[in-house]
Amino acid sequence: ITNLLTEDNLPSYHRELADTFGFDNAWGTWVGRWTAEENRHGIVLRDYLVVTRAVDPVALEEARMSHMTAGIAKPEKGSQFLKGVAYVTLQELATRISHRNTGALCDDPVADRMLARIAADENLHMIFYRKLCAAALDLTPDEAMRAITDVILRFQMPGLNQPNFRRNAVLLAKHGVYDLRQHLDVVLRPTLRIWRIFERTDFGPEGEIARDELHTYLLDLEVKAARFEEQRDRALARAAARV
Repeated sequence: ITNLLTEDNLPSYHRELADTFGFDNAWGTWVGRWTAEENRHGIVLRDYLVVTRAVDPVALEEARMSHMTAGIAKPEKGSQFLKGVAYVTLQELATRISHRNTGALCDDPVADRMLARIAADENLHMIFYRKLCAAALDLTPDEAMRAITDVILRFQMPGLNQPNFRRNAVLLAKHGVYDLRQHLDVVLRPTLRIWRIFERTDFGPEGEIARDELHTYLLDLEVKAARFEEQRDRALARAAARV
């Protein structure tokens, strides 16, 4: 349901992408195609949940109306293009992981295949954006590094304002769908490694400052991820002992 409601908010995402990238030439084609492909994800997820009677359709529709009415907007102003490219790179990868792990936990071969196919789409989207961000680092290294740092330090998934998101996010983390460890080890670190963030020698003073901020943040996130894993392991052990 969380994955579906996130896909449902496409009008907001389309508006924000169009505002960030524009509709000129290839950008307009990309934004329209991306929106159409993501809409396909929402269609198949809803069909699956309704046909299998895995959800209350009335409650789901109420949640959709609430989420789409609230919408979503860019959290910051300034350097929107670079921040937009950095954000969607990480967001698409995080979404891929969430869909793939959800499918694996469903214990249903149909759901597993469906979500694996959706995850494959998200991966292609991510690669496109990741290459754009890599090119931006080569063209304007300081500005791109600042954008990447700002996005990572304030990163939030686009479904943040959907009903019960925080409670559901805790459940997702508890059951290994998406948690701090995955965010750090499967999203942030591999992407930063591909961009060669901590190997580059072309940053000026501003880029170096941004990279240092990011390094400090990653160290702190490692501590938080380890702490969360310890707490989750203790909670699961207590639950198992009660059974």
